[in-house]
Amino acid sequence: MKTNGTRRIVTFMLALVLVFTTVCVGTTEVEAAEKFTTIIAPTQTEQATAGTEVKTPFSLTKSYGFVAQIVTEAPVDMTITVYDSVGNKAQWADNPYQVSSSSTSWEYEEGLYYFVDPVPNVDAGDYYYGITFSQSTKYLLYMYQYNGGAKISNANAVVTKGYTKKLSVTGAKVKAWKSKDSKIAKVDKNGKVTGVKAGKTTVYAVTEDGENLTCKVTVKENKFSSVKLSSSDVDYNKCVMEVYKASFDKSGNLVMTARIVNNTTDYITALKDVNIVVKDASGKTIGTYKTSRYNVTVSSYSTKDVKFTLKKSSLKKKKFDLRNATITRKGGAYYYR
Repeated sequence: MKTNGTRRIVTFMLALVLVFTTVCVGTTEVEAAEKFTTIIAPTQTEQATAGTEVKTPFSLTKSYGFVAQIVTEAPVDMTITVYDSVGNKAQWADNPYQVSSSSTSWEYEEGLYYFVDPVPNVDAGDYYYGITFSQSTKYLLYMYQYNGGAKISNANAVVTKGYTKKLSVTGAKVKAWKSKDSKIAKVDKNGKVTGVKAGKTTVYAVTEDGENLTCKVTVKENKFSSVKLSSSDVDYNKCVMEVYKASFDKSGNLVMTARIVNNTTDYITALKDVNIVVKDASGKTIGTYKTSRYNVTVSSYSTKDVKFTLKKSSLKKKKFDLRNATITRKGGAYYYR
């Protein structure tokens, strides 16, 4: 009898995760498969005698539970009993567990029958898995350890230098938070990550179970950056201006650089009624740059960069996360020649 039990178990993974956890929204087969570790993967068929219990030892390193998969050539009545390390029956409901050959839990594929026995919430330790078949049976027994539902809120995170991002873990208690390089990003005992300087590092959440959950952290400078306009972005006979980068100077003033694209036959001599609004990540207005006239010359069918400076004194917040801000031009027109 030949079978690929490891491949077959993946078919059951999504359903099994639901047995062990209450939430499984958007889980893929690959993600589900990663929640299990193979304990036993037999290479040849075993022969069991009718009425004689066969005991297979296994060990759990985590206290989340396990899954047993029994493969036979035909459905068969059987009794399943789990024992502790000294041979006593494990104290939980349905132990022993009776399985009928007519049970709808038997699955058929490629000439073989599969019975899957999920057992959640079992303490780490050494055990025996006992099976008593009602008739002599050739079988294979696969066993998988459930790795738990521990999940970190972000597998990847981008943090602005000088600012923070809160990480959390569900499905397990966190014993400690650690940063691989605290010169790039540091993390406190509550999972709050602070960007120290531009670069990349990894933050670890160490669970009480000893599992290391990781978040790859990228720290970026506190600068605003957007797409720089090009002539191909602007329709014929139109003129457009947008801010594409901004940063604070040494005095705390906000310096914004905008690109003007003139796709007209006219020669621009000045900007009229310039109104640029800066908002923070929450959508709150931090500052507004206004001027009735800004002298600049832009030839027909050409581009030019211009700078606007918002004084520190005119900013409602002297310090804010500029990388996640929005900078928008409102209205305005152009003087032509």
